[in-house]
Amino acid sequence: MDQSTEDYVVGLPARYALSLFELAQEEGKKDFIEEIDQELLTIGNVIKVNNDLDTLIKSPIFSSDEQLSLMNEILEKIGVNPIVHNFIGVLCENRRLALLPDIIRAFHAQLLKINKKATARLITAKPISDKQKGEIEKILSDHFELEVDINVEVDEEILGGIIVQMGSKMIDSSLLTRLKSIKNVMNEA
Repeated sequence: MDQSTEDYVVGLPARYALSLFELAQEEGKKDFIEEIDQELLTIGNVIKVNNDLDTLIKSPIFSSDEQLSLMNEILEKIGVNPIVHNFIGVLCENRRLALLPDIIRAFHAQLLKINKKATARLITAKPISDKQKGEIEKILSDHFELEVDINVEVDEEILGGIIVQMGSKMIDSSLLTRLKSIKNVMNEA
């Protein structure tokens, strides 16, 4: 199992995600699992952009009934599959709604793993061309024996070079890190 997908698939969120994944697999259609994944990612995005919803799912102040009521309203507006709707209801009843973002990541990681895919984060000091991005994707795909998709972020503070993060693995060849390393060596001398 590759490290990049395993990172989110641990602990209680992983067990919940695996249960939902197995329920989705029982339908016998691969497309169904991908539909569930897309619905979960949509819910995850809604949580990310809505601070009130993020507070609702994480705060112990709200009762499970209050969480369930508000989540039901949101899920009906989004129009999710009954399996997802019921699953989130179980999370509310078990007082585990705070785990939902981690469960979503674990479910998505499980799907990527089965499809032999992974996502990497690439941080550069300046924008890169599509050709450069493709070359880096190919290198990572060959190394990890997975189809790797890269999300590129520009951070001018790294001065130059790149940082690649794939799960818990990180390759930091940024100029900023090299300069800090030199500074540390000079301070020790």
